[in-house]
Amino acid sequence: MNIQAISVLGAAFGVAIAAFASALAQGFATGKAVEGISRQPEARGPIMTALIIGISFIESLTLYALLIAIILIFVNPFK
Repeated sequence: MNIQAISVLGAAFGVAIAAFASALAQGFATGKAVEGISRQPEARGPIMTALIIGISFIESLTLYALLIAIILIFVNPFK
């Protein structure tokens, strides 16, 4: 196998793992936020604010993994 094929496989696995971990983290965070809102409905605003900020941080990590995968595929720093 040449280095280009290994770079593409590494990028694919990296994005797949990042997407899987992101989905798990977002599901866990959303579940805990719904649980917190059901326990204290009056705290809905602060809980939703913290949830949206947390989910945006989780999603940004997935986008960083995608950026690294694009660099591995198209720029190929191993030439």
